[in-house]
Parts: sequence; C-alpha cells; structure tokens
Amino acid sequence: MKTSQRILLTALTLFNRHGENGVTSVDIAMELDISPGNLYYHFKGKESMVSALMRMHEKQMQRVLVPNALNSLTAEEVMYYLYLLVDSLHVFRFFYRSPADIVEKYPLIEKPRKNILSSLHKQLSQLLATLNNRNVLVASRSDLTLLVDLLSLIITQSCQFDETNSHMDETSQRYHALSLMMVSLLPRLVLSEAQQNSIVDALRSHALANVTEHVPQDMFNTKE
Repeated sequence: MKTSQRILLTALTLFNRHGENGVTSVDIAMELDISPGNLYYHFKGKESMVSALMRMHEKQMQRVLVPNALNSLTAEEVMYYLYLLVDSLHVFRFFYRSPADIVEKYPLIEKPRKNILSSLHKQLSQLLATLNNRNVLVASRSDLTLLVDLLSLIITQSCQFDETNSHMDETSQRYHALSLMMVSLLPRLVLSEAQQNSIVDALRSHALANVTEHVPQDMFNTKE
C-alpha cells in the first residue's frame, strides 16, 4: 500500500475515533511511525487530508446510490440495502459528528457533502415510492415524505447519538440504526408473519444472513 493511502486510512481511523478536531497531523505521523516531514510531503496539513477523504467518501456513495438498484427490491431486501447505506456512511462518520463545524472549518467539503446528502434523500425517496407503487409498502404520500426525512436523519446522525449516549461497538451502532429504521418500516411492509419474525431475529442477533438464503450476495456491488 502506498504511503499516501496509509496516511489517509490512518487519518480516517483517528478522525472517527477521536473526532477531526481532536487529532493533529503529528498524531497521524506518530501513529504511522513516520516523520511529520514525510507526512507533509504527501499532504500539506489536515485540510488536504480531509478533502481527500471527502473525495473518497463521495466516490464510495456514488457506487451505492444507484437508482436502478431499487427497481426489483423485495420487502426483505430493503433491510439489506438500508444496512448498506448505514455502513457506507459509518465508514466516514466523522464527517457527520458535528457537520456544521467541520464544514465551517473546511469549506471545500461543503459542496460534495451537500451532493451526498441530496443524492441520499433522492435515493430514499425513490426507494419508498417504488415499493409503494408495487404495493410492497403501504403509506400515504405525506407519510412517504416523513419516512424519507426520518430515514435520512437516522442514517446520518444515529452514530453521533450512539457515541454520545451509549458505549456500543461499531457493529452494534450499525444495527441500532437499522433497527430504528425497521421499527418504522416493518408495520408498513407487506410481509408474512414468518418473514417479519426472521427480520426481527436478524436485527436482534446482528446477523443479516439469518433473514433469507435467497438474497443475491452481489445484490449491490460496491467495489471498483
């Protein structure tokens, strides 16, 4: 792995763990066991690292927020997709910890961040509208609007809530976000009692594999 990649991955880990404001360039260099001068050769301070991480995040989300992927989702597969969204944002969760502060500090990330949030909102709107039109989800037009807002809020802010109010590990945080969304969606999804029970069991056991054996493993390919 190239030094620049190692720097970014280390910076991401430390920013997620301690918050961007609690980590210095020297901290990152020390974690990597390289000199601050070596780090500066690749990135001229934290601003360039934060901007590079935002570009990585935007590229990652472009691979996940694909409208065509929603056309044939079953009610059970909805949970897999929502988990994928949660997981994708959670990898870069420091961007969502204090969003107003970090955008003020690094104005160059404001536009891509807005693009991500706008695309997320559109994707969730299309997801619920598609399910509603196919009679997989039962909701009024006004309910759909509120559900999209609720899902967006949970996906982007639940990790901050969990870090502040609990001591959950990263896996538990992801499943907590998923559980918050599914408690709102499950009563509206057209599922058999057995299907609902399998989803609830999967959420409780933190094992999506328990839901069904029929969901394609490559349903959403997020690789390059």
